[in-house]
Amino acid sequence: MCTSLTIKTLDQQQLFGRTMDFPTKTPWHLTYLPSQYQWQPKTGVRSFNSKHAILGGMRYINNHFLIGDGINEAGLCCAELYFPVESIYYDKPVTGKLNLSPQDFTTWLLSENSSIAQVKKQLDQIALIGIDWYDHDGIYPFHWLLTDLTGQTVIIEPNELNLHLKNDPVNVLTNTPALAKHITNLNRFLNLNGNQFNEDTINAIQNFTGTLPNRHIPTDRFIKAAFTRWQIHPQDLVEGEATLFNFLETVKIQKKNDRHDYTHYEGVINVNAQTYQFRDVASNTLTSQVLANVIAKYDTAHIF
Repeated sequence: MCTSLTIKTLDQQQLFGRTMDFPTKTPWHLTYLPSQYQWQPKTGVRSFNSKHAILGGMRYINNHFLIGDGINEAGLCCAELYFPVESIYYDKPVTGKLNLSPQDFTTWLLSENSSIAQVKKQLDQIALIGIDWYDHDGIYPFHWLLTDLTGQTVIIEPNELNLHLKNDPVNVLTNTPALAKHITNLNRFLNLNGNQFNEDTINAIQNFTGTLPNRHIPTDRFIKAAFTRWQIHPQDLVEGEATLFNFLETVKIQKKNDRHDYTHYEGVINVNAQTYQFRDVASNTLTSQVLANVIAKYDTAHIF
């Protein structure tokens, strides 16, 4: 399934990249939602008027947008990735909380928050409810990676009911297992002990000369992404974007028969400039938009 990472170039450009491998029969497109866009969670009657415009990878189904990832006009960037087995949700709405489906949580993060710090302040208000979304007959488990203009990379792992932000020192996220287990696997691959990512891990990565694992399983993709993040130091934006796209190609999952769990798109976001480059894998077409330009041009939601 999906792979994501953040990098910072030597000239201090914060970049995010991901593959979207989520199984779906409806297409993903680069999409714009303006500020004041009205949306309603599946779990309740309350509706929201988005505080921030959003540019991201989305799909449109039954008059609702599902956001796979994106950046808002305040510079907050977020992506949802598959987190089976370990996700824990409430069975029913919780009194006194803002109850959200996992899919709607992504929309809330980007539409209602300007930074990781603001998410942290509001996160205890949220209850994730295990509920079907609009076009699924099952409850889909997600976890989330976030970054913003501070250069932080954090994750939200719903492996307990109370949600918390966790620092992601590797700047990488794939799928299950949880981050601590991924780091343990990475250290074991490097002949190190423990579940801490530290200078020993970085030094081992930078001095590694062997062969990297190359299966499509999450643990192998996590290790490969960690090596890209900590072995390569892009000088500038052009080199950084090329680094991300080149890496994403190495973890791309090919379509087989009528299965839908393959790479639908590759996305690279420049957090500083709020630019999204969206590569549709099936057509091999690249769509690039700058959020500020899109805000100036469109008053309503727009699919590119």
